[in-house]
Amino acid sequence: MDRKTLIAIVVCGIIMLLYYPFILPLFTPKRPDTQGVQEEAVLKKTQEKEVAVSPEPLKPQPVQPAQPQEEIRLKDVVLENELVRMVWSNEGASLKSIKLKQFKDEERKDILDLIRSDKIKYLPLAIASILQKEDFQRQRYTIREHSSDRVVFTTSLEEGVNIVKNVSLPPGKYHVNVDIFLENTTGAPVSLSYTIIASSSLAREGDPSSDIASVVGIDIGSGKIKLAYTLPKDLPARNESIGITWGGAMNKYFATVLKPASSDWVASIKAQPVDKRGIPSLEGERDDFVVSLETNTLTVSPQSTVKHSYIYFTGPKKEEILAQYETLHALLNYGWLGSISKVLLSFLNAVYRVFPNYGISIIILTIIIKSMLFPLTRKSQISMFRMQQLQPMIKQLKEKYKHDKQRMGKEQMLLFKKYGVNPMSGCLPMLLQLPVFFALFRTLQLSFEMRQAPFLLWIDDLSRPDVLLLLPFAIPLLGNTLNILPLIMTGASFFQMKLAPKAPATDPQAQAQQKMMSFMPIMFAFILYNMPSGLTLYWTTSTVLSIVESVVIRKSIKKIKLQ
Repeated sequence: MDRKTLIAIVVCGIIMLLYYPFILPLFTPKRPDTQGVQEEAVLKKTQEKEVAVSPEPLKPQPVQPAQPQEEIRLKDVVLENELVRMVWSNEGASLKSIKLKQFKDEERKDILDLIRSDKIKYLPLAIASILQKEDFQRQRYTIREHSSDRVVFTTSLEEGVNIVKNVSLPPGKYHVNVDIFLENTTGAPVSLSYTIIASSSLAREGDPSSDIASVVGIDIGSGKIKLAYTLPKDLPARNESIGITWGGAMNKYFATVLKPASSDWVASIKAQPVDKRGIPSLEGERDDFVVSLETNTLTVSPQSTVKHSYIYFTGPKKEEILAQYETLHALLNYGWLGSISKVLLSFLNAVYRVFPNYGISIIILTIIIKSMLFPLTRKSQISMFRMQQLQPMIKQLKEKYKHDKQRMGKEQMLLFKKYGVNPMSGCLPMLLQLPVFFALFRTLQLSFEMRQAPFLLWIDDLSRPDVLLLLPFAIPLLGNTLNILPLIMTGASFFQMKLAPKAPATDPQAQAQQKMMSFMPIMFAFILYNMPSGLTLYWTTSTVLSIVESVVIRKSIKKIKLQ
């Protein structure tokens, strides 16, 4: 076997073998450092840091003197529109439940609730600390007003500060508008800061070690938003960057994000792990985490009120929905090949509008890609066939120049050039497919359209492996599931190899080369076994089409003779 052919085989083998641990991470967005990175650009001011207004324009009803907490009964109220049903509690004036009416939960049994009901200690939008009160999320508020789309909570502190939280749910939106009024009823200025919970107890869509993460959006200027996210295993984390635009948490398909009207009053975003009891835990078992927004110290003048306004997004990470909220598009990040992923998704959606099945869309996409690569594939297979025809000549060159390796290599290259043979061409079609393969992986992994998207029979979710049944035992490196598509793909790959030009019986090195290549289908089976079934469907369809191509090309190759 000549050196060029050996290099081609080694390159193909390395690509297949090291794809998952080394190549794929190159096309996956790196997790930015979130440990207090100071960004150079500052968010443009959208409003003043402290808006001091008299109580009169706010028209608040008089807040009653502080009522003993034990006299205030716990009470839940509901805000609802066409898309969302929210349950609010007067304990902490917090968000207790977020049900998204158009989506099912992970098991597809009930309407999706973005907040897991078994976690109750730290609830979103509760003020967790203020004026040295560190457990303020338990404070019980009085419900001053309530309607189907609006609720007003009030409470009074012994320091002479009244808190009014005005929450409204717009029609047809996945967010609430939250206005927090801090009223100083005393005759002296009051300096304070507060911490508000941005996210906690987010529902999960997969393995929590990689599915959920805390997120921070940082304005780095020129309209660009840097997404800093931290996995649970890397918590606790605090981000004190200049220009923090929002903070919260996300899973694969949904997010809960608190977005202040201005970054000027934001000191940091803090993410802290909690245990099963919902208590902060820096050591031992970590069951969840809570994300909080900490404000800078502000001064409220005597008999004045400071207003902080927020938008709290609680919805799916769909492009058309995120586009409604300035800067939230950063939540959907396809990585280095994002432009290709978006083109692929646009194509899949276009086909879906005609054939409402994303599995069919993937098959049609595969057919188009294979058609575009067919001329190159044909040229590659003709080159391989000619390589087989040249074996007697190559053998003669080896005998003739067996004592001059350099001359033998030069003559062999001249022979290849004369008959249009390229030893590397066998890998070229596969290499050209890799960018599409990686981009499609990110598309199927992150695009909301693929969530719970069925194909046919047992393939009921193209974003997950096509599990037919659970096995009573675990297979090393594969797990305890029986996935059918990778097995079909492997069988088709072996059949495809049988159609490839056979190595001459007189060339043991070429035969050894083909035996080595026969392990490629097994390697690909391991790589794709637990990948999204949509990706395996793409590669299986591509392999079947390659078999058809081989049959067609072989008929034309038989007519080719060396000139």
